[in-house]
Amino acid sequence: MTCPKRLALVAWALVACAGAAPGAAPACELALTEHRTGRALTRLPLNPAQPAADVAFTHSVLGTPVLDRYVWRHSPQGWRAHLVEERFEGEGYGLPSAAAPGERLLRHGAGWRLLLDRVVEPLVVLPLPAQSMRVVLSDGREVLLGQLSPKSIEIRAENCPLP
Repeated sequence: MTCPKRLALVAWALVACAGAAPGAAPACELALTEHRTGRALTRLPLNPAQPAADVAFTHSVLGTPVLDRYVWRHSPQGWRAHLVEERFEGEGYGLPSAAAPGERLLRHGAGWRLLLDRVVEPLVVLPLPAQSMRVVLSDGREVLLGQLSPKSIEIRAENCPLP
């Protein structure tokens, strides 16, 4: 993320916080923290009607794009990330080669699309520099995770309204 983009994100966050009415409920957001330390890194807005975001990166061995789609669903344990789709190109090296029971593996252009519903709790990623790992929001905005921290990052949904 360039300095102007980073400044714009900070400015947006300040305006969003300053513009909140006293006593208003906090916004439905992704909270990104360092996994081991809990240090707050950033907060990103989510659609409260359907909290979802993608984690996109370059496969570390094949150098091909991978996109993991997550939705957050409320359960008795709280908001939990569900991996619902994985799009990728290539074969082997940790990529799915067949669908498990209840999943579907489909051709998608030059690659594949795996449809599934797997709880990932906690959702923790390690943003290796060569992978350009980023969170992609539903409005198309991207946040490069390696610029937030070189350490493992936990991604959680917070303050979303109950369904």
